[in-house]
Amino acid sequence: MQVQNVVAAAALALALVACGEDPPAQGSADAGAVGQNGDAQLNSAADTPVFLAVGGTATTGAVAISGSWTDTQRVHIEVAINDFADLFGIAGHLHYDPAVLQLASLQANGVPLGADNNTTDYLPRAVAKESPTGRILLGGARFSKLPSPFDTPTGAKVSHEVWLILEFTVLQKTATTLDFDPNSLVARNGAYTDVPTDWGRLQISWGQP
Repeated sequence: MQVQNVVAAAALALALVACGEDPPAQGSADAGAVGQNGDAQLNSAADTPVFLAVGGTATTGAVAISGSWTDTQRVHIEVAINDFADLFGIAGHLHYDPAVLQLASLQANGVPLGADNNTTDYLPRAVAKESPTGRILLGGARFSKLPSPFDTPTGAKVSHEVWLILEFTVLQKTATTLDFDPNSLVARNGAYTDVPTDWGRLQISWGQP
């Protein structure tokens, strides 16, 4: 019985199971291009977005959302996990308004990797799936490379790791917010108990450069 991998799989799949979704069987990430081909037509290319990150800035246990302007029609979004002393698995649902933003691509990075001495004993994995449009299902956990029935799970010390990278095409230059569904949020440590976490959100408004 591979105790560590069973616990890691449970952490990674918790949000998926709650929503009737199946977790990935293997691999370090589940990512791909989505959305329609072609860029949306904007009324004016002169306006640029203003990004205001709210929350996700606690000194311990924070998930932050940040944004940047890729070109006249695209915004680049990153979701990062920051300042966890002991993180084994994490999951949540990220929401956006599909009437304002069209998801063009998403990439999930394996988390949590960590920087402590036992990092080489684990393989971080992640999943990112849009289901339905406007909701992105996120999960990440550590899997033991050398599982043993006598081992106990070990969390990672995480300073800063990018969990998800998104590209959106702008459909409307209207103020909008990307945030997490509070009922979906899970962060667990090596003892598989909840870790208090500051889950941030990102507000996007529009103005002149």
